[in-house]
Amino acid sequence: MKGNAVLHYIRVVFGLDKPETQTTPREREALHRFASGAKTAIEIGVFEGVNTVIISQSMGSNGKTIGIDPFFKGRLGVCYHERIARLHLRRNKVHKDVQLIVKLSFEAVNDIQQQADFIFIDGDHSYDGIRKDWEVFPDKLKPGGVMALHDTTTIPADGGYVQDSVRYYNDVIRHDNRFEWLETVDRMNVLRKK
Repeated sequence: MKGNAVLHYIRVVFGLDKPETQTTPREREALHRFASGAKTAIEIGVFEGVNTVIISQSMGSNGKTIGIDPFFKGRLGVCYHERIARLHLRRNKVHKDVQLIVKLSFEAVNDIQQQADFIFIDGDHSYDGIRKDWEVFPDKLKPGGVMALHDTTTIPADGGYVQDSVRYYNDVIRHDNRFEWLETVDRMNVLRKK
């Protein structure tokens, strides 16, 4: 994040800053490609809404995106990431196609009644956090649906640092027989449910 959260929010409001994302341009292109044609998508980890907009625009006007993020509040009792995300959704005219659930992902799963065609997981990168997501969200994906998992592989620029989400992917997810691997794009692995 660029400095102070309040200042960043003000700069976004006035168009001096753009909402931030931790995905690369290649990863964002892959999200667009794999979400295209989906009727329902789930995103875990909305942050400032950059990927939410990409997913929603890729799906078209008949699509519905469910964005899940706890949007933890700061010292002033406000989450500026949430405010930026909501503003970004409105500015890109997808706010009516997006339902934001302000909860931890494993708590929000019961609020989602339908199965999705596309799921993007970019939430809690701790071993336990991604384990909790993996225990429940594969059941929310339709057979033939696509699951993209951010920060589940490393690249040379990481300098040898391996996140817990990479460890969990290597220990568990890549061996899950319910899924077939489609491709790796930078730090993101993309799978299809059989």
